[in-house]
Amino acid sequence: MYLILGLGFVAFILSLILTPLVRDCFRKLGVVDHPDGGRKRHGSPIPRVGGIAIALSYVMAFGVVLLLPFNYNAEVSRAMPSVWKIFCAAGLVFATGLFDDLVGYFPWQKLVGQLWAAMIAYFAGVRIEILPHHPLNLLWNVPLSILWLVGCTNAFNLIDGLDGLAAGVGLFATVTML
Repeated sequence: MYLILGLGFVAFILSLILTPLVRDCFRKLGVVDHPDGGRKRHGSPIPRVGGIAIALSYVMAFGVVLLLPFNYNAEVSRAMPSVWKIFCAAGLVFATGLFDDLVGYFPWQKLVGQLWAAMIAYFAGVRIEILPHHPLNLLWNVPLSILWLVGCTNAFNLIDGLDGLAAGVGLFATVTML
């Protein structure tokens, strides 16, 4: 429990530090999203790659927690095999979103990346189990798990047009799950 709280607190502080740095850097590079009066209602151009600061914060939090004077090393070492499995799926989702922000993907390309990441996450242990230990387990659990993961990803993607909305919903979802 303390490890999760420690990692979350460190990632939060790092994201507060990194977000303005990443924002300013990409604003200078011109990697911004311009308001269109429709779905994009922000008042001025905003950087498109805010996920970089968040992803870096999560990754760096593990390193910082290991350097803290508390005894988290044993807990982190036990958790690392599971973290590496999930890291592959999270890295693929991050890469898909980053390339979409920088280059622009067609919806089907984003969907392929999300489906692939959801399959990796499923086999890493992130799954819905309706019928555990039942012969038809894979028939129901695999599609439902992948549909749930891709659905949640796209739900956040769709509410990301209004500044702060996705972050606020994500905060409440995280606190609720904690």
